[in-house]
Amino acid sequence: MNNKNMKRTLVSALVSASILSQAGCSNVPNEDEPIVRWWDEGIAGLAYFGGKVLELYNNNFVDTNANYPENVECSTGAEENRMVDGNCNDLDQTRMGSVGVRFGRNVSLESAYPDENLMKPNPRLVSEVLMTRDGTKEVDFLSYWAAAWIQFMVHDWMAHQNSESEYHSVPLEEDDPLYSELGPEMLIAKTIIDPSWSPYEGTPPAYVNRLTHWWDGSQLYGSDEETNRRLRTLQDGKLKLTEQGRLPVDPVTGEAVTGFAENWWLGLQMFHELFAKEHNAIAAMLKEAYPDWNDDQLFNKARMINAAIMAKIHTVDWTPSILNNPTAKLAMNADWDVVVGGNKKLRGVPFSLTEEFVAVYRMHPLIRDSVDIVNYQTGGLIENVPTEDQAFRNAEGVLNDYGTANVFYSFGVTHPGQITTNNFPKFLQNLRMPDGTVMDLAAVDILRDRERGVPRYNEFRRQLHMPPIRDFTDLTPDAELAEKLREVYDDDVEAIDVMVGQLAEGYRPDGFGFSDTTFRIFTMMAPRRFQGDRFYTNDFNNYVYTPEGMEWIKNADFKSVIVRHVPELSSAMANVGNPFFPWNTDSSNW
Repeated sequence: MNNKNMKRTLVSALVSASILSQAGCSNVPNEDEPIVRWWDEGIAGLAYFGGKVLELYNNNFVDTNANYPENVECSTGAEENRMVDGNCNDLDQTRMGSVGVRFGRNVSLESAYPDENLMKPNPRLVSEVLMTRDGTKEVDFLSYWAAAWIQFMVHDWMAHQNSESEYHSVPLEEDDPLYSELGPEMLIAKTIIDPSWSPYEGTPPAYVNRLTHWWDGSQLYGSDEETNRRLRTLQDGKLKLTEQGRLPVDPVTGEAVTGFAENWWLGLQMFHELFAKEHNAIAAMLKEAYPDWNDDQLFNKARMINAAIMAKIHTVDWTPSILNNPTAKLAMNADWDVVVGGNKKLRGVPFSLTEEFVAVYRMHPLIRDSVDIVNYQTGGLIENVPTEDQAFRNAEGVLNDYGTANVFYSFGVTHPGQITTNNFPKFLQNLRMPDGTVMDLAAVDILRDRERGVPRYNEFRRQLHMPPIRDFTDLTPDAELAEKLREVYDDDVEAIDVMVGQLAEGYRPDGFGFSDTTFRIFTMMAPRRFQGDRFYTNDFNNYVYTPEGMEWIKNADFKSVIVRHVPELSSAMANVGNPFFPWNTDSSNW
C-alpha cells in the first residue's frame, strides 16, 4: 500500500474509531471477548485499534495526588525558557512535571497496590528460567544505536529513589551461581515511597520522580541548579568538554560529569558527548545571530533547541525504526507534524509520566553481551569488546582506544537483541556495580513492578481494555515457551509478570520490535508528552525558540547530528537514511 492510500486508510480508521468511541465502548473488557489481532484485519482492524486508543485516552490517565503540590513562584524568564527543575512549564499549576512530583498511573488506583506476593514466584527463578540468554537473538532490521538511544531517553524521563537502609530479600538456592558470593539472599533496595504520602489518603503508595517529567534533555543538563552550573563553561552558553571533545571526568569518582550518569556505558558516553557537541554548535550559531546575548540567554535557548531535536529524533527516527511498520511511521510523523506546534491539550489530569510507562520501557534485552569494533573505512575487525568492558568507567577508554569514528560505525553495523524472553544480557544478570553491589537486573526489574503496584500481565491487559489471555498458548505460538511459562507460574495465567508477558508475546504486528500490549501504553503517552508541554505546543514558535532555532530543528535529524560532529563518517553514511537502521545496507529510503 502506498503512502497516499495508507494515509486514507488511517483517516478512515480514525473516523471509524471516533464513531466507536461515541457509541460508548465498555471501560472493562468482557472476559469472553475474543483476542483481536487487529493488524491482520485491514481497515476494520485499524478502526478497532483506534477505538481502543481513544478509550485509553479518555479513561487511563490517573492522578496519584490527593492534594496537588502547591504552586511555586516563577522567576523572570520562565515564560520563555525551561527551568532546570521542571517548574513553571505549566503557568497555572507551576509544579506540574517538575522534580519530586509523583508518577501517575495508567491503571485504576484500585489495581495499583503493591503486590501481596512479592516473592511468588521467586524473581530470581523467573530470571534464570525465562530471561537467561542462550545466544543473542538479534533484530536484523535495527542498528545497535537503537539500544543505546532508548536508555539515553529513559535517563531524561524517569528515575525513582531507592532506600539506603531498607531492602527486599530475594531467596537464593544453594546451587545458584550467586549463592557462593551472596549467601542465601540477594538484597534489593526498596523504592522510597513519597514522604508526603499517607495511607490515610486512601490510595496506593505513590513514588516521586528524581528527574523532571518533561522531555527537556535533563540527562544532559541536570535537574537541579548545582548540577547544571557545574556542567557549564559559563561563557558563550556552552557545556564543558575537554580539548579532545570528551566529557569531563570527576577525579574522585572517575565518572563522566553530565546531568545523569547512573548505569553508565559506552552507548551513553557516545550520546552524551554527541549532544553536548550539538548544544555547543547551537550556542555558537545563536551567538553569531544575537551577539549581544549573555551566557544565560545563549545557554537556555540552546538547551531548548537541543531538547527539541532529541524529541524529534525519538519521534521520527527511533520510533519508526523499532516499530518498522508503515502505519506506525505515518502516525509518528503526524505526532511531530501535527501535534507539535498545536494547542496545549490535557484532559483533566495534570501531566506526569506513569509507573506503567516506566514498566514498559524496560528494554534491557536490546543490549548485547559484546560488540565487534570494526574499521569504518574497511569494515575489518579490530577487536570484540565485551559489554562489561564498555561499562561504567571503561566507557571513555573504548572511544580513546579504538577511535570515535570506528566505534560509531561499529554500532551502526551491529544489531541489538530482540525484546523477547530468554534474551537478557548475561552480564546484567550478574551485574557488578562500582560500589561492589552484585545483582541480577532481570530479577530486579520483575520485583520493581510488583513492588510499585504495576498489575500482573492479565490484569494489566484488562486495565488497558484488552481481553485477558485464558491459556499460555494465547500468549505465544511457541509451545516450548508456553510450557516453560506454565511451569514457572504454576499453571496460573493470572500470575504472569507484566514484563514477562510483554516479552513473551509472540503475536505482534509485522516489524514491531516490542509487543502489542507495550504499544498500548506507547500510543497513550507519546502524544500526551507533547500535548502537555507548552514548549512543544503553544510556545513552539519563532518568538520562544528564535527563527534560527526553529530552522535548526527543522533541518535536524539523527544522521545530520552525527555527520556534523563526526564528519569523517560522511562517506560511510552516504547511503544511510535513518541511522537506527543498519548502516551496511542501503537504507536511504527507509
